[in-house]
Amino acid sequence: MREIDMSNSMASGSDLGRLQAAPTTRHGSPAGLLPRCAATAIDLVIAVAVILVPLVGLDRLLAAVGVADGEAGAIWRTTAALWVTAFLLLYSPFSVSSRGATPGKRALRLQVVHLETGERIGYGAAVTRHFTNLVVTGIPVLCVANVSSINLSKDRRGLHDKASGSVVIHRR
Repeated sequence: MREIDMSNSMASGSDLGRLQAAPTTRHGSPAGLLPRCAATAIDLVIAVAVILVPLVGLDRLLAAVGVADGEAGAIWRTTAALWVTAFLLLYSPFSVSSRGATPGKRALRLQVVHLETGERIGYGAAVTRHFTNLVVTGIPVLCVANVSSINLSKDRRGLHDKASGSVVIHRR
């Protein structure tokens, strides 16, 4: 009968409770949860400024030229819907597909790359990644699963990374 050596295996329980370092790939080491959250915080500040400043300006302009309240509200709501939609379709997906990262990720030297090739992902994959992230973030149980996936897996990939075939790495 063959004897199995379990001294270095996970089954032995010797590594339970210890976090293992993320493996370094030929493209760079996978980024952990904290730098990714910090990059998201930077991007949220930018998003609030880019979305709200023009809309507040439009509100002031409509009031200054004396547009009736009902008509001004309709103009503002339509403009706000178009502006937010354009922002959602352009900011993260365009930044990731054209430059490899959003401004928040660039500030922290993170980059989104294709898992297999290490190249930037295309616009379609970036849109998939972004909208999957929005859905995952909006559903609490998926949000917990996503954070757990990023924090506990060796490749540090969230559900949105898996959906788009991407990985977030530290740029060299």
